[in-house]
Amino acid sequence: MLAVMERRRRRPRSFGQTMTEFALVVPVLFILVLGVLDGGLLMFSVGTARYAAVEGARQAAQLGNAATADTQTLQVIRDRAGTDRLFSVDEIDIYKLNQDGNGNLTPDPTLFNRYAADGTPLLSPEPWQPATRNVGNGSSDFLGVTVKFTYGWKSGLFKALGPVQSTATYYIRLEPQSY
Repeated sequence: MLAVMERRRRRPRSFGQTMTEFALVVPVLFILVLGVLDGGLLMFSVGTARYAAVEGARQAAQLGNAATADTQTLQVIRDRAGTDRLFSVDEIDIYKLNQDGNGNLTPDPTLFNRYAADGTPLLSPEPWQPATRNVGNGSSDFLGVTVKFTYGWKSGLFKALGPVQSTATYYIRLEPQSY
């Protein structure tokens, strides 16, 4: 019995090893947790920008060739994308899409309206006036809306990577105004 007690006393304690392992693992776990949080905020921002683009395109399709179609579309996008403050909208584009024989849609480079986030036209005059849009039954135009935005990292660990610039795009056909 005395020999067992002496062996227990002589065994070195391992508290130092535990502290060392903890000190090595904590920074990695900290980076992982911040990465997951920042990645989640980035994905939420992407989803919000996509939602804003869809709602803006829907508004533009409903308004058709109304003179205030672009103004109201921009307001809808600002209302949807500008409320969370996680990202900043840099530019909003509203443009005509041309359809080829196979049904593929491509942006028309000559009928492309660019706006700043506050609604100020970046091209003057606007190349595709809302009043000139075709909203006839069976022949209406296709319209595209692109929201360009910038996400800035919230944790200090990823700020060195720089901000993430991305776009959200949605295509829609203008609603016929008469049947």
